[in-house]
Amino acid sequence: MVIVNASPFGFRAALIGVQPLLLQPLALWLTRTCAIETTFLNSADQSVADRCLALAPDVTVVDQLSANGSVVPIVDALRSSLPETKIILLADRADSPAKALAVATGFDGVVGKNQTAETFVSVLRSARGLALPAVGDDSLISSSFAPAPRLTLREREVLRLLAAGLSTPRIGMELHIANNTTRAHVQRVIEKLGAHSKLEAVALARRAGVITC
Repeated sequence: MVIVNASPFGFRAALIGVQPLLLQPLALWLTRTCAIETTFLNSADQSVADRCLALAPDVTVVDQLSANGSVVPIVDALRSSLPETKIILLADRADSPAKALAVATGFDGVVGKNQTAETFVSVLRSARGLALPAVGDDSLISSSFAPAPRLTLREREVLRLLAAGLSTPRIGMELHIANNTTRAHVQRVIEKLGAHSKLEAVALARRAGVITC
């Protein structure tokens, strides 16, 4: 379906999840009202990544409930096939555990189901790098999109070993890297997860379901 955009902010988006009752009306509203050509894709469909590739969306929103809560395969597939698309996590709440999940699994940002529809639109447009139109005293907030600093593959390995109870020197031995390098990786994991210590970083990651050990 080709939509003629009636706004200078028009672009293409995809909503991926397992709640059509929620996401299909949202996709229709975004298309008709916000000039964002939006398609709902059911993540229960094994070809969801291929279908998303065919759409080539500018922004993709993935519900945290997708694939029984395991969003990693979906995000990895999207990163591989659509490296330019921005990927947003749709969480129950845009809180610290959601941010930890986004950082650890490769999302570009987070939006919560507890937030307003206007905020949701603002996040999509900000992710696309677009300015927002003023709407009287109820102007949309362009800063509502806060890019998440994604963990690298090495930092994911460090997080996994931290969760397993290994000390920083032991992690360096396990990964065959120097102590200074290991300490730098550990510090970046802590900072990216918004934590103040190794224990807090692991706790946040566990609460987000990123690690289960």
